[in-house]
Amino acid sequence: MKSIFKITVLCCLSVLFVSCFGDKKTAIGTDFNDTSFVNKSFKNNKVNFSNLNNSCQFVSKNQIAKLYNVTEDKVQIIGNELSKSCTIRVLISDNNFDFLTGAISFYKTPDKLDDGSTWVDSWQLKKGLSKSSVWIKNMGKAALYNAKKRTLFIKFNNYTMELIAPGSDFNQIEKAKKRDYKTIALTLAKNTPLLN
Repeated sequence: MKSIFKITVLCCLSVLFVSCFGDKKTAIGTDFNDTSFVNKSFKNNKVNFSNLNNSCQFVSKNQIAKLYNVTEDKVQIIGNELSKSCTIRVLISDNNFDFLTGAISFYKTPDKLDDGSTWVDSWQLKKGLSKSSVWIKNMGKAALYNAKKRTLFIKFNNYTMELIAPGSDFNQIEKAKKRDYKTIALTLAKNTPLLN
């Protein structure tokens, strides 16, 4: 019992450097000179940030239904014409409260920051602080997939797209299916006009 208490205390004391649970890790060892994740062939945005209102237009009920092997009426797309964020729900039973949740969002991320750093620096840190994140090649200026959060981040000029594959952290039946959320997120992203 004493040893468990001692480990817990030590864990809590080190919370600034490394998380005892979850996906966080220390940034120590991050190579801040590595820019190999930057997509050198990226030229310009195909869609500018000002034209990203109604983010629900960038996801397809039909495609989501196919990816989750459900009928289209089981897919709900929730948002409005002025929103840069859209919620995705996939009903997995006849119970209206039994659904998987995902989203697609867009938010400003300036390429150059006020402190003189660039988006490259912040993305190196974003990757360095996550145990489950991996770089994805040839998408936007750069792309990062976080498996713990089922989330794909794609950087464009001065904004980022965040796409969360519908899922559930607590539904044991869903977890047992071991879905490939990474492939789902990539498929949904590639279906947008942002990358085509």
